[in-house]
Amino acid sequence: MFRLSLLLVILPLLIGACSSGQTALNRGNYDLAVKKASQRLNQWRGLSKRGYTKAPLVLKQAFVRAYEQHQNTIRKLSASAPPDAFRWETVHKEYEQLQTLTDNARSCEACADWLAAYPASYADRKDETRQLAAADRYEVAEQAFAYREENRLAARDAFVNYQKALEWVPGFRQANAKSQDALPFAILRVVVEPLAPTNEISQRDNHELEDMILRQIRSDEAPSRFVRLYQPNEYAGDGFPIHQAVQMQVTDYVPYSDNTSSSTTTVYSNQTYKVGEKKINDSTKVDIMERVSGQLTTYQRTIRAELTLRMRSIDTQTGKSVWEDSVWETRNWQTQWQTFTGDDRALNGSSLASASLFAPSRWSLYDSMRDELASDVVRRIRSNYAKDQ
Repeated sequence: MFRLSLLLVILPLLIGACSSGQTALNRGNYDLAVKKASQRLNQWRGLSKRGYTKAPLVLKQAFVRAYEQHQNTIRKLSASAPPDAFRWETVHKEYEQLQTLTDNARSCEACADWLAAYPASYADRKDETRQLAAADRYEVAEQAFAYREENRLAARDAFVNYQKALEWVPGFRQANAKSQDALPFAILRVVVEPLAPTNEISQRDNHELEDMILRQIRSDEAPSRFVRLYQPNEYAGDGFPIHQAVQMQVTDYVPYSDNTSSSTTTVYSNQTYKVGEKKINDSTKVDIMERVSGQLTTYQRTIRAELTLRMRSIDTQTGKSVWEDSVWETRNWQTQWQTFTGDDRALNGSSLASASLFAPSRWSLYDSMRDELASDVVRRIRSNYAKDQ
């Protein structure tokens, strides 16, 4: 048992120690081959020295090929005409990979001589490409910025690209100030209108539901960076145009559907009982043993209520529908009871089910649905606008 446990511990080490990166090299995955070869050289040699011996050769071959691959990609991107969109971001990624490649290779002490012909650091190149990447984003932002007041999507593009420029180079030119200037014009402003009149619930109930919805919208955070939800008052839009309006109406209300159903089955005792006698040969009497039975009737009472609200968002300029949705709540209450006729022994000691004496009222069902519906409506509105990131 001890030998088996020891083998299970040592075997993975022996297998891992044999990995020189040759397989990755053969498959053309040169960066991975360099990583594996460098890891092999920093491991215990193991019982088999084959992988350890091959690792420096694999590392050199893979490094040279990986280096050429990355440099070729950088040259093509740098000289592309017309230039690829945001090409310097890809170039920066290539330099990061070159740095990782070099760091992995330099862990090989025996490789120092030939590695001296290659750069040890790409920090300067990465700094240069960060500046160029920021400049690319800034230029695109500037083009969109010119249309910020007349086109919300252009303002959004300007804001996003100014922010990307700042990610590459903090404080880049006027990106911070201009992104904040563009942001108000990038906001999609949505007013949530009062509930439309309905014949399904009373005017008072309709107003209470509306109040619950609008109160939650007032207290919730904006669904996304570029969307603001407003209540229908004179402050809606903060001085900017309203782009969309959410309209809502209760379209269906089933207040109290009360149904009772029943089913009857014949039940039998688990054991036999004497139910009579009979004569055998005119003089001998024997007991008649049979399982006794009875009729068990099960009743089920179900009370159901349902409340449905439909909503849609319309474009305030065109009047066309942007999206439509519906939210509904249901409540189901059930109770069962049983009656029995026949020989009680057929129940086998079981008790009959009794009905609950406290059925919910119509108003308690409505209040429960209304509260949940209001929360669901706000969640659904937020969900529809959370996509506008």
